[in-house]
Amino acid sequence: MKKIFTNVQLGLLGLIATLAVSCKNEKLTDVVNPINASNAKVSVSVDSKIDIVKGGNFTLNGAELSVPLTITFSNPTSAAFTVDLSTNVDTVAKLITAGTLPAGTVAFPVGAAAVLPQINIPSGVKTFTTNIIVSRSTMEVLYGKTLAAVIKLGVIGKGNTVATGKSTTILTVKTGELLDAASVHELYFGTPTSTTNIINAVASPSNYTLSSQNITFNVPVTLQGDPGAELTVDAVFSQDSVTKYINSGLLATSQTYDASKISFSPSVKIIAGSSTAVFTFSTNIKTLLAVQPAAGAATIKYPTVAFTLKNPTKYKTTEKASKTVYVVMDPNFFRPYYGTPFVIKGAIGVESAPIYAAYYDLGGEGIGYHENDVNKDGDGNWRLPDLVDVPGEYSPRSSVGWIGTGEYLTWSVNVEADGVYDMNLLLGSNNTNGRVTAFLDNVLLTPTQIAVTNTGAYGNQLPHRTDVTLTKGYHIFKLFMNNGNHDYRGAIFTRKS
Repeated sequence: MKKIFTNVQLGLLGLIATLAVSCKNEKLTDVVNPINASNAKVSVSVDSKIDIVKGGNFTLNGAELSVPLTITFSNPTSAAFTVDLSTNVDTVAKLITAGTLPAGTVAFPVGAAAVLPQINIPSGVKTFTTNIIVSRSTMEVLYGKTLAAVIKLGVIGKGNTVATGKSTTILTVKTGELLDAASVHELYFGTPTSTTNIINAVASPSNYTLSSQNITFNVPVTLQGDPGAELTVDAVFSQDSVTKYINSGLLATSQTYDASKISFSPSVKIIAGSSTAVFTFSTNIKTLLAVQPAAGAATIKYPTVAFTLKNPTKYKTTEKASKTVYVVMDPNFFRPYYGTPFVIKGAIGVESAPIYAAYYDLGGEGIGYHENDVNKDGDGNWRLPDLVDVPGEYSPRSSVGWIGTGEYLTWSVNVEADGVYDMNLLLGSNNTNGRVTAFLDNVLLTPTQIAVTNTGAYGNQLPHRTDVTLTKGYHIFKLFMNNGNHDYRGAIFTRKS
């Protein structure tokens, strides 16, 4: 009896060992169950078409569209196996030609509609659902189009087969129905309330920031749609666009401004969770003023630059406000220290406000001023990096001191009326060596040099009066130091006739 039992045990062990070898990747029950064994093979199929329209079966968020793809089996699966999947867009054109897809359908870009390359099918199921993941950014870039791709069944594991004519699904996504226009992410220059793509740089103080020698222009960039992850977009210098606008009459009073005259970083970053950014570019005031026909002359042709948004890391650029912006710059505006010229009043007998020396024009050396040496005396922080010497004992600052021979200062002025004016120069010195002359647009106002009297101290600036003839309009007033050794506080003009 013991011997028989031992033989039975050995037989069972041998059977189990055999099953283990032959069914290495299958469940033991799948092998020993004669019913499952007879139904081991299934045919695999997918629906011939999935049309995604508003209200359909899908999940849409700010990053992607998820479309369920159901794989059907002829019988419940008796064992786990794998199914290969792939996305094909090359055949879309043939499907359009054959009339299977309507004309105007556009193939998804490669990679924009993706499936897992291989999925695991469990045993005991009649259907299995996986997802097709569609890039929302692609849908928005091609908004209004019907997009198509072909999802194909590939290698089927464990000897199972693909049902005849059931190996592919045509996926179509009607973006114009699926997405609300207001939700489509679009990048453009300007703000949501912008009505033009032409920006007058001086229209608002927010359009620019000034230093003593440079101007930085600020151009808003807007992202339409709910903000999401960080993205970047390039601002590309586009001066050919300016030429086209000039020729079309839209910028009839403009002239192009060369790329070598500006500096900018092309990449504009919109941080995560934000819908706005600012693109900036800079130019030197002296360089901008060089396009003027003459100092103090009215601007006839305004320097203009254009930039175009390109290559966003996601979403698209749009002409909604504009993907191209035109920035018009008025050199005369950026010369005066306060942004507008000092006013010389035209009413007879009315004294104008003082034009203080320390508020000379922007533009730096050779434009707003000329300074002989590199030592900045007085207030070392006043209008850096300018080297003009401004005494620190005046609050607010007003005077210029340590004046050397051949130096000069300029101020933008607006003369309200033609006439003869009393020009009162406030000068101070402890000697009589100083000499000055005045110019209007580099035309001499004072044929003879004005001698600086001994006022007892440099800081004791007293009136030095001379009659000058001024003409109405915008001008550059310049005081030239024929001989140094004095302080200058400013000028006061009063019309006499």
